[in-house]
Parts: sequence; C-alpha cells; structure tokens
Amino acid sequence: MSLQFGGSRVLPTKINLIRLRRELATLRRIRKVIEEKRDVLLLYIRQVGADYQRAYQEAARRLAEAYGEFFMALAAVGGLEQAKPIIERLPESLRLSVYERVLFAVKTPGFRLRKETVPEAAISAVRLPARVYEARRKMLEALEDLIRVVESEAALRKLLRELKETQRLLNALDYSIIPSYESSIKYIKLVLDDRMREEVVRLKTLKRRLARRRGGEGLA
Repeated sequence: MSLQFGGSRVLPTKINLIRLRRELATLRRIRKVIEEKRDVLLLYIRQVGADYQRAYQEAARRLAEAYGEFFMALAAVGGLEQAKPIIERLPESLRLSVYERVLFAVKTPGFRLRKETVPEAAISAVRLPARVYEARRKMLEALEDLIRVVESEAALRKLLRELKETQRLLNALDYSIIPSYESSIKYIKLVLDDRMREEVVRLKTLKRRLARRRGGEGLA
C-alpha cells in the first residue's frame, strides 16, 4: 500500500516518515519567517498610509494657497487677457525623473522634478509684478507636495500587492501544504503502528507454537 502525496506516490515507510517530519519542520520555520514578513509589511503600510495622508493634506493646503496667489497675480497684471501672452510662452508640461526606492525589500518608484524643465527664463524675460513670481514659487512648492503624494500612493500600492502575495502564501501553507504533510505523517504512522501490532501478534503466536512444540517433545 502507498500514499498519494504531492502528485507522487509515497510508500508508508519509516524512512519516508522521518523525511516528511523533517520537511514539515522546515515548512513551519518558513511559515514563521513569512508571518514575520507579513507583520513588518503591515507596519510599513500603516506608516506609508500615514505619510500619504499627511502629504495629501499638505498638498491640498499648498494648492489652495498657490491658486489664491495665482489669481492675485492675474489681477496684478491686469486680468487673464493681459496674462495670455505670458502663459502662451510657457511649456505645457514639466518632466520628472523616475528612480527606484526599496522599502523592506519591496521596490517602489520614486519621482523627482527635473529643475531644468521648470520655466524660469520664460517669465523672467518680461517685467512682471512681484506677485507673479510669488505665485510661481507657491505653485512649485505645491507641485513638489503633489509628487510626494503620488510617490506615497505608488509605494502603498506596491506594499499592498506584496502583502496580498505574502498572505496568499501563508494561506497555502496553512490550508493546503502543511495539512497535507500532517495528514501524510499521520497516515504513515498509523500504517507503521498497524504493522508493528501485526508483527507483535505474529511473534506471540510463533512463540506459543514453539512453546507447545517443546512441551510435546518433553512429554515424548
């Protein structure tokens, strides 16, 4: 008789019992390491989540200030129509540098504003009220905060994905792999115990037969 285990047949022998027990002990140690990883990931997720919330609130505050300053700057130059020639000379987009960050062995993207793409000369070439430069400064500060928000959100997504994979592995160990080993070990142990009892009964029967035979020879 043999046992189906992990797609292959395992004979219920003492050697296989020892091997499975060793593998089970290794799996339990691995499970403990994975569980510790999950706990650390949860701590990182809470920390990054708090950072995201703070960055979001700060970005919202800075944006409100920047837009307020922007409208004051428009008023200082004589309204939107007067500002159009200046606005049309500005580039439509800025550029970011993307780099890699590592949070607890999880790679997450980082973003950095490329200062050379910030329109400096385009507005300094014209004589403008000081309010325009102040609006520009506040807009850049708000942009930096928005970049931190995006960075925190990207890190949070990566960490949550890693947590999901880690929990999936733990579930596989808890509900499939480890129970399969435990069931196999229990089965093999039962088979070996049955064989041992059968061997004990056989030896006792053989002993009684030998005793009777010796007794009969003594009478003769």
